[in-house]
Amino acid sequence: MKAYQFSRDQIASVIAALFAEVLSAEFSRQIGASARSGWNADSPLGEGGLDLSEEERAACLGRAARFFGAPELFERTLPETLGAAAHAISMEVAARLTRFNFAAAGGHGRDFEHPADIIFGDAAALANLLYGRRRILSLVAPHSLIGFSLSILAPNLLGLPGIDARSLSPEALQANFAFGDAIVATPSLWRYLIAQEVKAPDNAMAVTFGEALSPEMSAEIRRAGFGAQREIYGSTESGLVGWRDTPSDPFALFEFWRRDGDGLVRITPSGAELAVTPMDFLTFEGDRRFRLAGRRDGAVQIGGVNAFPDDIAARIAEHPDVAECKVTLSRHPGGMDRLIASVTLTRGAVTESVARSIDAWSRSRLRPHERPRVYNFASPEK
Repeated sequence: MKAYQFSRDQIASVIAALFAEVLSAEFSRQIGASARSGWNADSPLGEGGLDLSEEERAACLGRAARFFGAPELFERTLPETLGAAAHAISMEVAARLTRFNFAAAGGHGRDFEHPADIIFGDAAALANLLYGRRRILSLVAPHSLIGFSLSILAPNLLGLPGIDARSLSPEALQANFAFGDAIVATPSLWRYLIAQEVKAPDNAMAVTFGEALSPEMSAEIRRAGFGAQREIYGSTESGLVGWRDTPSDPFALFEFWRRDGDGLVRITPSGAELAVTPMDFLTFEGDRRFRLAGRRDGAVQIGGVNAFPDDIAARIAEHPDVAECKVTLSRHPGGMDRLIASVTLTRGAVTESVARSIDAWSRSRLRPHERPRVYNFASPEK
């Protein structure tokens, strides 16, 4: 079916996002949006293009191959351009596609594999929620499980244009809007769009996922003209689980789930049933509706990306001037949630040089979403 096929440009956009993630996570190399937007099918992977070293190229291509369930694809030959890599993957996918492999956002290198028919089932459920839209504009990267389903699979199923709007300025995005659009963004991105006074076209829908959408932000989005809203709940580990129209409502389970006590059972396309422990504690209201009651693994979300406060605190505490560190999440209903580090020094009062040293230490060891926005320092108890 064409709905389950991908254009070379779609594959190129996915692998470009995967490359940026690998370079950040494994090589501490941050790729800005402007640089990434300049990558295209003709971009060399080496000098004069993405400027990847041999080690970086092997790691990036290996991750791209695993994403599409073909881990051995580039073991013998490494393509020279982004387009050549996309072409090789498209040929492999056309011949055989049985699974996808997704990495949890900020998940310490954890990969999760899902059968392709389950991911396509997720996308079909999203397509039902987006039915009646004329285009889908996505401001999220297309390589996460939900981002891939929303920005590539669902548009393909609906036969709609799926537009990668990540490189557009707020002014260009506003000028590009058209009647009947659905705009996909995390709550953090919606906060930015609202601050830039972006207004909805007629009959537009706002779609969000990642960190929970607050009632205040939902109201701001509605005042900007997005009368229809869809909030999607799921995770890399479990796939899509539920959806709701407003933050005051409980989430509704998608039709391929059923409640099993405090857990869930996934009904696969073959009819088999899989017991699943959701990443969040769920408080049920009946058998089909639920509210979130906190993460099981202690993760918090910053800009839609998982961060683990205890792990972050442990890495900051490795600094020679730090005796103890605790990292907490500060929630701001009308603004960006942020991490706060409470640091106890090994000796003496904090000085500017010590504070700068700890900040530099954190920047060199933590990814951008993991870095505390505020540091509170305390001297050791006497």
